[in-house]
Amino acid sequence: MLFCFTLAQSGKPTVAILDFDGQGVDAGEVQTLTERMRTEIGNTNAVRLIERKAVEKIMQEQGFQQSGCTSDECAAEVGQLLGVQFMISGTIGKMGKKYTIDCKMFSVETGETVRAKNATFDGDISGLLLEMQIMAWEIAGLEAPGNLKLKRAGSESTRTVAVLDFEGRGITMQEAKTLTDRFTTSLAGTKKVIMVERGTMVDVLEEQGFEAGECASDECAAEVGAMLGVEFMISGAIGKLGDTYTIDAKMFSVATGAAENMESITYSGKVDGLIIEIEILAWEILGLDAPRSLKKKRNKDYSQVAGGGGKDGPNWLLWGGILIAAGGGAAIAMGGGAAGDAGPTSIGEPPSLPEVP
Repeated sequence: MLFCFTLAQSGKPTVAILDFDGQGVDAGEVQTLTERMRTEIGNTNAVRLIERKAVEKIMQEQGFQQSGCTSDECAAEVGQLLGVQFMISGTIGKMGKKYTIDCKMFSVETGETVRAKNATFDGDISGLLLEMQIMAWEIAGLEAPGNLKLKRAGSESTRTVAVLDFEGRGITMQEAKTLTDRFTTSLAGTKKVIMVERGTMVDVLEEQGFEAGECASDECAAEVGAMLGVEFMISGAIGKLGDTYTIDAKMFSVATGAAENMESITYSGKVDGLIIEIEILAWEILGLDAPRSLKKKRNKDYSQVAGGGGKDGPNWLLWGGILIAAGGGAAIAMGGGAAGDAGPTSIGEPPSLPEVP
């Protein structure tokens, strides 16, 4: 049975990916890594990817297993049966403590290699997940998103970022500015980007006749970013709906205007709880996991909010204990013990007891 996938609907090239061949790497791990590439290449929106199930069905009909179809001839035959234009195949190997990835995309019609990419990775095999994500973009002829490159670069990253004051909706301008400052500080704390100082950005805005909070459009932000010489700009808004707060942030490329990442947070509680939320957001906008210490603070704040129904009222359990202790102390004093010579200690007036109807 022939599967015919045409280009008419989307205009995008059709592609199928064979499971990579493993050399010195467990077959299950190779399959997992190949699946990560399938997922990421679908995220590029540059190709129409044929699902793994369709590939497996053709392979079974032809009496092949994916791991056994390693030659270009076999891959081309499968590609013809699938009706795709391009096939992607590759190898994941291990040499000593290093892993290698070799990948190529070739034309099913001509057999010509359209693009070939390779990577070498030194570390735990789980690090290959990120390498496969980046390679998915590169094999499609695209530049990998900045957040993926930041993850790979680690502390050696030299990407430059500037942050515009977040727009406040339902909170004061001063609160929005304070939260923006904390967001900027937290970004610098990730040590994955180089931040442009707020003062420098304010000077550029003033030169263009803007106040810090007036440059809200992407066009204005891109213009400011170009004048600052940064690669990425981050803008956002903090809103309030009833007792619920929302934070929306976007990081985009100054050169292309394309959004690199967008994140949003919804929070219910006191306004100062937004401090932890904005710190976590700084990590997430870069595509990073926030430190466990921040997540613990968030959970602690939530538990306090959830258990704080009677926090502002009198603590009857505490006052009951004090009254009992005071009664015991009075009995000792009346008994003529030395404790009575010290005199009573003032603890203030207890709250009035509730009336019994």
